[in-house]
Amino acid sequence: MSKILLVEDDKYSAGGLIDLFTSEGYEVDHALNGKSAFELLKENQYNLIITDIMMPELDGIKFLHRIRAIGVDTPVIVITAYDTTENIMAVYELGAVEILEKPFDIDDFLKLVQDLLNGE
Repeated sequence: MSKILLVEDDKYSAGGLIDLFTSEGYEVDHALNGKSAFELLKENQYNLIITDIMMPELDGIKFLHRIRAIGVDTPVIVITAYDTTENIMAVYELGAVEILEKPFDIDDFLKLVQDLLNGE
């Protein structure tokens, strides 16, 4: 079973995504910010990380920078309502496979997740 780490501070968005992924048979861990997510990464292996950018304590870009610095090469999808040029450049430079602007098409998002987890 594939395991996803979802890093999202909006509880409603996170709840919907958790329901979606678990209904598709994926195991999902959820963190409210990059700091909590980083702690989960110390103890767990994930097949995919999905992170927001704007979060308290440790934002998505700093989180991505921190995990890459310790050698975590898990594929990352960034979801954000703040897709500035600086943010887009930063996440791609840090190896994110995709950045999606909220709101995004849920069917397209699910297809992307499935493709990444199935190695396509």
